[in-house]
Amino acid sequence: MGEREVVKVTRKYQVTIPASVRNKAGIKEGDLVEVSYDEREGIIKISP
Repeated sequence: MGEREVVKVTRKYQVTIPASVRNKAGIKEGDLVEVSYDEREGIIKISP
């Protein structure tokens, strides 16, 4: 697996994508991302 970091979920259920991950994925301010839950793997996926 690639870059991994632990982030905290805020009171409003928000998370910050760490800079190291954003840079590798090429995510910039204003970009849209897809958020999905993979039931087979039991993980949340964020795709640019």
